[in-house]
Amino acid sequence: MSSLTTRKIAAGFALLAFAVLTFGSLLNGARAVTSFVRGVEAGLVFGLLAWGLSSLMLKEEEDMEENVEIPDNKPKGQNLEEVA
Repeated sequence: MSSLTTRKIAAGFALLAFAVLTFGSLLNGARAVTSFVRGVEAGLVFGLLAWGLSSLMLKEEEDMEENVEIPDNKPKGQNLEEVA
């Protein structure tokens, strides 16, 4: 996952939250301005939340890639007496 993917995920969550809350508020009888403000707030909150979680996942993925050890080319069972 790259930083571009992180931004795409955040934008997707933000747009989905905006649309759901805006149209849901309109259908339940709120005024258009109130619905728009609620949608913007939801878009900001859920977009930032998705961005933060995605960037944490990206950082953990990079850390895991750095900690990968190079395996030995020795046959299995060759060093059993050293371990025991």
